[in-house]
Amino acid sequence: MARVAKTVIVRSVRLPKRVFRVFVELEGMYRNMVEQLVLYAARSNIKSFTRLKALKYRWLRSLYPQLPSHYAYTACQDSAARVKGFYRGRVKRLAREVLGELLGHLGCSLRELSVSDRRHIYRVLAYVGFGVPT
Repeated sequence: MARVAKTVIVRSVRLPKRVFRVFVELEGMYRNMVEQLVLYAARSNIKSFTRLKALKYRWLRSLYPQLPSHYAYTACQDSAARVKGFYRGRVKRLAREVLGELLGHLGCSLRELSVSDRRHIYRVLAYVGFGVPT
């Protein structure tokens, strides 16, 4: 994730209410596109942008013909990234829970284990598909 190094205030021309309403409407359409795609991708277990785009791009274009094509393309990218991040966080959370339960059964903390024992536990977690908890 990128960090903000410096904040700059840029003065802009005041937008007329009509133009501002157009931007608000555009933002609402984009939000609806992303919401629908995220729900579909999560239900269908799709984490790949290319697969999501292959399945839903034409449907989005027919649903929102007034928008340029890059809105549908970007909504697919955005949705795939959100779903992938959700699953990644879910796996890390599960790994922490499994590690905590395992250490509870062993009756010790992670600090009390030797380096080789910790490596072995991490290998088991990685083999099961949880990865190393952070």
